[in-house]
Amino acid sequence: MKRFSAILLSVTMLFTVMLAGCGQKDSGSSKKETDTGGDKPVELTFYMMNSPVNDFDRVMKKANEIITKEINAKLNLVLVDSSTYAEKMNLMINSGDDWDLSFTANWGGINFFENAAKGAYADLTDLLPKYAPQTYSRIPKGLWEGVKVNGKIYGLVNYQQWGTAKREGFKFRSDLVDETGFDWKALKGKPTIEVLEKIGPFLGDALAKHQGMIGFETSSVESLYASNPLLWNMESVGDISIPGWINLDKPDTVINQFETPEFAKYCEIMRDWYNKGYVRKDGATVKDTSPDRKAAKFVAEKTGSWPDSIDYPGNPDASNMSMTKSAGNAPAVSVSTTRTMIPAGAASTAAIAINSNSKHIEKALQLVELLNTNDELYKLITLGEEGVDYKYDENGKFTMIEGKYNFNFNEWQMGQSYSPNFNRANYDKNKDGETQKETQKFVYEADKTAEISPVTGFVFDPTPVKTQVANCAAVTSEIIPALSSGSVDPAKALPEFLKRLKTAGVEDIIKEKQAQYDAWRANK
Repeated sequence: MKRFSAILLSVTMLFTVMLAGCGQKDSGSSKKETDTGGDKPVELTFYMMNSPVNDFDRVMKKANEIITKEINAKLNLVLVDSSTYAEKMNLMINSGDDWDLSFTANWGGINFFENAAKGAYADLTDLLPKYAPQTYSRIPKGLWEGVKVNGKIYGLVNYQQWGTAKREGFKFRSDLVDETGFDWKALKGKPTIEVLEKIGPFLGDALAKHQGMIGFETSSVESLYASNPLLWNMESVGDISIPGWINLDKPDTVINQFETPEFAKYCEIMRDWYNKGYVRKDGATVKDTSPDRKAAKFVAEKTGSWPDSIDYPGNPDASNMSMTKSAGNAPAVSVSTTRTMIPAGAASTAAIAINSNSKHIEKALQLVELLNTNDELYKLITLGEEGVDYKYDENGKFTMIEGKYNFNFNEWQMGQSYSPNFNRANYDKNKDGETQKETQKFVYEADKTAEISPVTGFVFDPTPVKTQVANCAAVTSEIIPALSSGSVDPAKALPEFLKRLKTAGVEDIIKEKQAQYDAWRANK
């Protein structure tokens, strides 16, 4: 899996859900049932986002052979389309439906902190070291602070092999860079507005010669601005989807990030790109851009991958565009533009929650521990069977077999791809694979020394302004995709957007965030 920041916002929901799984719920079990007793495997239902997966039942049958043998349990993995996942899970939570585990996050309407605060997720503070000791012990301890609410742990951090310290930046098709003479190295460490202004002419030059391509990625679920505060030298105060950020150079003051000069200029640039044909015309409504990625259509894209092509030339993780098969059909270079920081939301960007009403909380923790420590099981679910679903060519290159099992780059939802030996991912069995491991060791070491977000450990309680939060969420989900894709003229749309936010109560939210943030800082 190529690393990418999955920091999504403003999911526009469709009412189409694809469910896939194996087995049926055990509705007759009691709350006090002993998980380890008896011969019948305990059935655990795990909800996550994913598109349809070929040969899913075949792979899950083999996975459950391992799970049953190791912990006497059976996994019913339920896949839900990303466009409806947040809506479905929040509805299930509010309705008290039966489930055991679910992917959770601080983005896309999934509402980790809100659901944890209202008791939807199980308190794992004391159980985690007992039932999932390696899950707990082998990642940076500070990450557990990021999934706490009122001092209690409510999420299992899906720590990935590429680490958690972040640098945001951009990736470019290197063949088009060479063709146009674009000086991508000059972008290193520059403010995002300056970077975008320099990228624009490159997109124009590249698209003039390759008209079937798309200049830059836009969609209704990912905003280059609203989904990526670090890219703008900012950090969200609480859930990223709720208005109220801080500037990292002025961390004392909570601001409305949409009232900043940076956002206004960003909207102007995206409108210019839209008018010039650098982005998709349906960018405000399209939800899934993975087909465009896999078809190698993008000239440039936002990336979180680092070390970049300047820090570590030859890094295989930065050698091709996201979701493309190899550097052969979409060669790339990457450049980081931000500081190196572990964001406050790093832990809750990808985590697993356990239902507080689950009949099998301890067994669910054992399942997570197994997923995180049994490499055979993890690789089976996330990659399939070697020789059937994937293979290594004569040069040791990892290759997915066309038409077979493909987990759609969603392994980051299943658990921790990190392990001390860096042996749980689809590394090539050659020099590139060894180089990739070396770069990831480099990043993991940086996790221990990276700048820590000043907001780490702060959890915003939206209860005093829950009406305003709901009203503002409705406004942002409607307008942000249009502004971020350039689909509307910001000269008209931005003032109207800010006006509607004020009417919805954004100033009350900022005031409440500031008060809670000040109180938290005073008690640190």
